[in-house]
Amino acid sequence: MSTGTADLSPPAGAASSQAALDRVRRYLYEELGPQRGPAGTGLTRPRALLGALGNPQDRFRAVHVAGTAGKGSVSTFVAGLLRAHGFRVGAHLSPHVHSVLERFQLDGRPASAELVDAELDRIRPAVEVVEQAGHGRPSFFEVTNAVAFGLFADRVDYGVVETGLGGLLDSTNTISRADKLAVVTPIGLDHQDLLGATVGEIAAQKAGILPFAGRAVVARQGSAEAADALSAEAARRSCALRWVDLGPPAVQTWTGPGGTALRLRGQPPLSLGLTGRHQAGNAHLALRAVEALAARDGWALDADAVWLGLRSATLPGRFERRVIGGRTAVLDGAHNPMKLAALVATLQEVHPGARFPWVLAFKQDKDLDAALHVVAPAASVVVATEFCSTGGDHPAGTSVPAELVAAAAADRGIATAVEGNPVLAVRRAAQEADEAVPVVVSGSFHLLAAVHGATVPQ
Repeated sequence: MSTGTADLSPPAGAASSQAALDRVRRYLYEELGPQRGPAGTGLTRPRALLGALGNPQDRFRAVHVAGTAGKGSVSTFVAGLLRAHGFRVGAHLSPHVHSVLERFQLDGRPASAELVDAELDRIRPAVEVVEQAGHGRPSFFEVTNAVAFGLFADRVDYGVVETGLGGLLDSTNTISRADKLAVVTPIGLDHQDLLGATVGEIAAQKAGILPFAGRAVVARQGSAEAADALSAEAARRSCALRWVDLGPPAVQTWTGPGGTALRLRGQPPLSLGLTGRHQAGNAHLALRAVEALAARDGWALDADAVWLGLRSATLPGRFERRVIGGRTAVLDGAHNPMKLAALVATLQEVHPGARFPWVLAFKQDKDLDAALHVVAPAASVVVATEFCSTGGDHPAGTSVPAELVAAAAADRGIATAVEGNPVLAVRRAAQEADEAVPVVVSGSFHLLAAVHGATVPQ
């Protein structure tokens, strides 16, 4: 069914993948440098950058995904379902966990380093033009958006694009095609310093991706305040909303050691490639989004393709089972109360009645008390650590001091320890609990990146 015709192979005579990846890293982390110039300009700068590149963001059919929890999983399920139906698909995901190439998915795999390097060669002059025009230096995220859009333009049948932060002023919101399908996942409190103090204010930011006179598929919200904000903005934009229930009775699910299965009313169970009750809701939302695309674009859902698309979904850092020092570990990037609650629920379903040794580290913008409130009932011990490397192919930034994380855990009555080295923290946690349960590593994708090199797949 693919209509894309452009070649996605690396350019002829390209240098080795490692040399190309080194150039990509050097430009994004060193040569590009920090964002400079006027702040608070909204989408002016990313629009200028993409305009200088021929507006690649509007040269593919886009599915634009925003929300607080589940964006990456929903995007992955949507892309998998579309691929299983025979389409050529791009997916732009963030953040990456282990390699920057994870941000640029082509047909279910990270784009090659050579392709990304070649795209950056095309983008570099435009970055300079935008800065010289007085718009300021484009940010890392704006440039990676440009890379993804350039790779997708005129090459893929559908591009699935995850917002980075919020929606209204997120640089992915430069997509302006009238046929963009917006998808909104559950909304909760996160990034309150940037998006708003209340769920309603945050939802209004997320609603900024709704297309004018277009369509959106939206998760039924747990907060009336969030639902009202989405409805109000949809009405203002004349955007038709389809609300999707993520739980019973519409969605029945169960999770065990073998993974998660989803049953929709009147249909046989579907095995999911991602684990957790919340992933069943994410899969249902993705399925309804793809159903909307099929109805709009004149093709039909196929039961076998639906089974394959949901079963084949994989995503780093989402209940990712690894082995470190002979001990099973679950690596999960959950970093706010909403995501941590989903992780706790999944752990308790897979290991009923167990408590877990937990390794935690957080970025400095997180609410430690709220996070530890969620973790406390499921943790046997918390080993607090920090980001002590630039693992994961990106700078780690600044983490909360391990002593503060430990103090917040102790305030909740949890046994604690402090170990500044993340790999040693995992090994220390493994010594503190029954071998029948895994060590849980969460709080930040940066933490997952720091321990990943010492682990192997289970």
